[in-house]
Amino acid sequence: MVKRSLPDWEKYWANFNDLELLKFKSANLDDTLQMIEKEFATKLLSGDHMQLLDALDVRIEELERLEKAQKNAVQADLFENIDHISMHEVQ
Repeated sequence: MVKRSLPDWEKYWANFNDLELLKFKSANLDDTLQMIEKEFATKLLSGDHMQLLDALDVRIEELERLEKAQKNAVQADLFENIDHISMHEVQ
């Protein structure tokens, strides 16, 4: 395989929004690296591996933070609605 220009890995992983899929890719690194080599028709070097995996870890952490923030927002909305209903019943 010929070495080609590789993408910015953070931008590459930003296209993935499925946290479970990314965790699966992280847990199956050999398959993930082989898939990416086929996708870009290139041979990845160890430095490429490190950049790619670092960006994957960053994306997973980002999606976990977003998921947690969404859960917290839903809980806050739930409590706000309960308070609103309780105050409405008092009136």
